[in-house]
Parts: sequence; C-alpha cells; structure tokens
Amino acid sequence: MPAHRLNCLVRGIDFMKRKWFKGDTHLHTVNSDGILTKGQLVEYCKNQGLDFIIITDHDYNSVEESYYDGDMLVIQGQEITGDNGHVNIWGKKVPEEPPYKLDTREDYETIIEKCRKAGAVITLNHPFCSMCGFRFNIDGLDCDCAEVWNTIQHSDNMKNRDWWVEQLMQGKRIAAVGGSDFHREYVPHTKLLIASPTTIVLAGENTPEAILKAMKEGRSVITNKPDSTMIELTCGSAVIGDTVKFEKGISVNINLTKLMPYHTVTVYNNKTAVYSFNSGAKYYRQICFDCEVAEKGFVRAEVTYNYTGMLKTIYKFAEQKFLGSKNSEELPPFIRAFTNPIWFE
Repeated sequence: MPAHRLNCLVRGIDFMKRKWFKGDTHLHTVNSDGILTKGQLVEYCKNQGLDFIIITDHDYNSVEESYYDGDMLVIQGQEITGDNGHVNIWGKKVPEEPPYKLDTREDYETIIEKCRKAGAVITLNHPFCSMCGFRFNIDGLDCDCAEVWNTIQHSDNMKNRDWWVEQLMQGKRIAAVGGSDFHREYVPHTKLLIASPTTIVLAGENTPEAILKAMKEGRSVITNKPDSTMIELTCGSAVIGDTVKFEKGISVNINLTKLMPYHTVTVYNNKTAVYSFNSGAKYYRQICFDCEVAEKGFVRAEVTYNYTGMLKTIYKFAEQKFLGSKNSEELPPFIRAFTNPIWFE
C-alpha cells in the first residue's frame, strides 16, 4: 500500500497552463421557480467565490448570451423540463420555443438533436431522482454529461453514481458533473444549498468555450462546497479526461486536500478498489500518494463518509420527507468529493 506524504508539494506539472475554476452548473431564478432575480442570484454566487455559473431556468432562456459580472462568468443555459425527465442545455439557445413536446424518449431525442446541431452541451439532470428522474431507460441517450450529484448529498445521487460507473465500464465517456439545482435557501439565513455541490473545472481560461469544452472532456472534480475537499488525480503529465497508454507498473498520483475526520479516500481501477485509506479521528490538510494501475480501463478517485447513530436516522427521515427519496434500505456511504477518470488503453 502506498506510503502517505503529508504536507507534500504538488508535483511540478503545469497542466499545460490550465487552472481550476469553481462553478455551479444548475441554478434557477424567478423566471421559472426560483425566488431570486437574475441579478440577486449572480451577486449571491459571487459572494460564494465562484468563477462561473450556469443559469438554467425551466424552459426559459434567462441569459440571452454569456457574459461577465465582474470576474464571474455567467453562462447561458436552460433546463428542458418534462414529466419524463429533465435535460440541461448549456452554451446555446434551445432552437425552438416552449412548450416542448416531451411525451416519449423519441421526443427527447428529437429536441436533443436540435440542440446538438446548434452547438450546445447536453447534460442529463438528476437521472434517478425519486421526485423528477427519467421515466424511461436513458442508456444510449445522447449526452455529453450526466448530473451525478444533484443538490445536497442524498441516496438518489448514489444511484446516479452507480449508473455513471456502469456507463464508464462500457467505455462510454460520459462526463460527470454536479449542480446545486438552487431555487432558494429553505433554512433562513444559511448558505447550505447554493454551490452545493461545486463543479471544479480544469480549463485554460474562464470563458464559455473553455469551461464547456473542459466539462465535456471530463476535466472536472465535484465536491460539496467551493472551499472543501479537493482531489487532483494525475498520471505523469496526464490529467482527468486524458487517455494514457497502459503499461505494466504505471501509476497515478493523488493529491488530496482537506480530508475530514472519519472520511475514506478510495481509488478505483474500473470497479476494483485498488487503494483505500480512512482518516480516522484526524484531519489531513494535505495527503499525497501514488497508486499502481492494475489493468486497462479507467482510474478515478472519491472520498466518502457515513452517517451513524441518531444522525443517520434523522438524515434518512429528512431525505425521504424533503427530497422524496424512496430509499428503504440503510443509508449508503455518501460522497464528499470525486473525480472524473483518467483512461488507460
């Protein structure tokens, strides 16, 4: 098992001059069913230290063209919304006007194809949400990304994660993203829901083209808040989203910051956990280690935690009451942060 190198220096990789940009990809205003105006929402997000946001009102184009408000980028988006599932359209206007016909899978395929031809990035939203997930089999549905983590962490997101991993196992390079699906703060005077989760994107610059391209390529890490646990996964000069030639003895490097007590970091080579470490009662400001790649396919990393005792009971009740979860089993381990994969061929 690899030795930990605490407080290590990040390896001298310049990532081809790329930088990490923090964003929220799924936000609503009063133009659909949120309670903030576009201006109020933008200010709220700027105060969270975000570099970019995507406003995705239901069946409404609140942002006619992407723009900057100070240093923060506001990207055009829309959430195509039907009883059979929700799809985020990023970067381009939906090339038809609502109400949309969304009665069958074929209806979704038709409008997605139109958005694809217009140059938009396509994301399947909260696919296994108990309240508003897809009501048909989404395997093979055209998309660039899947919203694996929607709003605060709950059991339905683990179903999204499991489906995404199955797609990766089939060689489908669907990029994982996260979005807060923010409408309002339901607990007054808190900032629990905004930018929860945060999608942190490795891109050359903070422009709509660069951010959306990087997300399509799987160059994102999803974490629970802008200043929370972060995982950098590399293989030499290769980063998440890259493809590396597999050879015996090849290793990945994990540089992890802000590992909380009793959280577990796990590195997966395909579905096999090739490394796992629990922090115990200790908080790790930084931990860095290498891990050998055993076989072709992909490598990804995630940090998980468990609710226990009375907290588990309370949280299970809350997610069933407020998030519509139909999970009747024990709460699964929840994700604190996870990466998209590096591919090995």
